[in-house]
Amino acid sequence: MRRGIVLGLPGMVLATGAGLLVEAHRVANAPVPHFDDLDPSGTYGPADGPPLTIAVLGDSSVTAPGLAHGALSWIARLADALPRRCNLRSYAKGGSRARDVLRTQCGPALRDGADVFVVAVGANDVMHATPLRRYRRELDTLLGLLAAGGRVVTLGIGDLSVIPRLAPTLRPLVRWRSAALDNAHRRVVDSHGTVLRVPVHEVADPLFADPPEDLFTADRFHPNEVGHALWARSFEPFVLDALGSPGSQARAI
Repeated sequence: MRRGIVLGLPGMVLATGAGLLVEAHRVANAPVPHFDDLDPSGTYGPADGPPLTIAVLGDSSVTAPGLAHGALSWIARLADALPRRCNLRSYAKGGSRARDVLRTQCGPALRDGADVFVVAVGANDVMHATPLRRYRRELDTLLGLLAAGGRVVTLGIGDLSVIPRLAPTLRPLVRWRSAALDNAHRRVVDSHGTVLRVPVHEVADPLFADPPEDLFTADRFHPNEVGHALWARSFEPFVLDALGSPGSQARAI
């Protein structure tokens, strides 16, 4: 029998909270390259036709640290591939949790207005051991506010245990917590009839399963250009659906 970490559910919850906080500190201070946030905001797509405004809120999955330019991020690639001219506005900031998006990004995005709001947040809630009940409450409030202002697409939470920089001993805990928060995300989205969910675990995780090292930047934590291109292709059908044109064809990403 293979030896490994064996914990009951209460023990796993405690170990996850303590272990992930320690791991988050270790990752933040590890001697690896540090990359600044990038801004994917800009005008993309065909030059003709009425413009579409997309507001994107979230964390470093949006700000794409380690890429050469924000236009290489998944959201910018996706915006550029849409069959309509797109004004993309990013309010995202690396390190954000659901509470941060709710407190500092939601208000400005609603004031500026958008046709579609895209939300990508939850990874830092996994890594910083945000309690499930708090995460559900904050996400529920965030999606409710945004849905009152336009169509909403929100990304679920993939399996963060594939991140190369994580200590192998914590991978089972990170995998468990990723799944727990993703399940909470699904339940919250289900309670909002008009919000569209991107099932990241289903559409993107298989692409990052093997070998994940080839899809990450030099910091071994954030996806590289290839990883962002895979994300863009995986998420594109859901954004098209939010535009109300599931039969439309995006240009090649």
